[in-house]
Amino acid sequence: MKNIVLIYPRPTRGYSKERRQDIHDIKRIYAPLSIMCLAATLEESGFSVFLFDQRLTPIEEILEKIYRIGEVLFVGISTMTGSQIKNGLEIARAIKLICKNEVPLVWGGVHPTIYPEQTISHPLVDIICYGEGDYTIVELAKALGERKSLKTVNGLYFKQDKVIVKTPPPGRIEPLDMLPVPTWRHLKDFLNPAQYPILATITTSRGCPYNCTYCYKHGVDTIEGGSMWRSFSIDRIMRETELLNSNYGFDIFEISDENFVLNPRRALELIRNFKSRKFKISAIRSNFHTYKDEIIRELPGFCDYVAYSPETGSHKIQAILNKKADYQKMKSLNSHLRDMGIVTVHTFIFGFPFETDEDILATVSLCKDFKKINPACRMAIYQYMPYPGAPLTDMMISKYGLVLPENFEDWHKCDMYGELDLRFRPWVNQEKLKFLNAFQLLFNNVFNTYKPLGEEEYNIWESDDKIKQLMGDISSIPRATSPIHINKLNERLQPDLYNQYMNRVFV
Repeated sequence: MKNIVLIYPRPTRGYSKERRQDIHDIKRIYAPLSIMCLAATLEESGFSVFLFDQRLTPIEEILEKIYRIGEVLFVGISTMTGSQIKNGLEIARAIKLICKNEVPLVWGGVHPTIYPEQTISHPLVDIICYGEGDYTIVELAKALGERKSLKTVNGLYFKQDKVIVKTPPPGRIEPLDMLPVPTWRHLKDFLNPAQYPILATITTSRGCPYNCTYCYKHGVDTIEGGSMWRSFSIDRIMRETELLNSNYGFDIFEISDENFVLNPRRALELIRNFKSRKFKISAIRSNFHTYKDEIIRELPGFCDYVAYSPETGSHKIQAILNKKADYQKMKSLNSHLRDMGIVTVHTFIFGFPFETDEDILATVSLCKDFKKINPACRMAIYQYMPYPGAPLTDMMISKYGLVLPENFEDWHKCDMYGELDLRFRPWVNQEKLKFLNAFQLLFNNVFNTYKPLGEEEYNIWESDDKIKQLMGDISSIPRATSPIHINKLNERLQPDLYNQYMNRVFV
């Protein structure tokens, strides 16, 4: 029995299959690389893997297909903190019923890695793979298939006679080139044919050297023994992109790395390799100070936009978040990128208990300056939510009355992008929440969309004097009327090219 099922539960941002036909009203959905990477190492070892993405496949359909598979060695569920936990547990509960409690449920991902003992204590969790699980999951599959003791496999938590057992950490995977290319044979299940042109998401590095206090990486680093950024070799990356190009016709790629330009020399070599093959990149993300002139000169006609996250315009909050940002240099960078025809995208966080109106005003002022430099740039703001493992979360506990959940299931409401449960923000009352929601909606409509300001925006602005004071005259903020794509992605919607993609990917 070598059948294994891997499931990516639906996060907050759901996806309706009925909307797949509307090319103008659909958000791009990215392939679930977490389970695709696991599938690759499993298939390399001879296992048969079935992947399911709940964003695309309803739970009823997932269960029906699992039932048809027949014997299954185990079902793996990958989850982050937030609504993926709730949706994953819903799937797990149903699997326990249809499989008569005979199929082990294996959980992995960021949240189980940070809170393994709490997670393994849940009755719908049989085994946890913690840390980087690419090879842990292979050894687990072999042990289960051969009925060997799980104590021989590093990187696990499991239950034995109602006792929780932990095995030694799995260690980091290095060099990354030892990993196989993610499993793309399931491609048609993860892409929306209405979203032409189709982008392939790839990862060129893992890890992060920075220490932002609000980030979950601190919890992961504690498990894995410190922070380390590692990258795939240029040859390995190009082998993956050439495979995607020759097999499926991809020539535009989405880089999932948070720190793509961390090593400028490597990034420059990779960009030139892409360009020599006439490949393009939809976006690049990195820390603002890593965008060197030699990188920027390569971007026109090659990259749609670059992204970096100031998180705040306030020097006070910047220090608390441990963000080392020079706002003047950011403005100079944006001006330089504008002159090269490149759009910038930025994210911000607000709603901290130590935040003042002056701090919010500083963020709005910075965003207005960015818009004056380039009206096409986009900025989004999110409400702060304390995430597991972050030093700032410890501050929320010690100073602001935060009480963390005592069980795995209750973490599903800790979701920056979804249900903002006040349990995780005891410093926010209903009146404050009303303000935060209204301000966030107006801010994002003003700074993060190209649609003209309308009745909704002006009603919010008029209804709250505090919002009016913080945002100022929203009608005077420079705005682009339509998105700017250097790669002319939308103009490539031609019937012959469209059919070429559809025939190669979706037939």
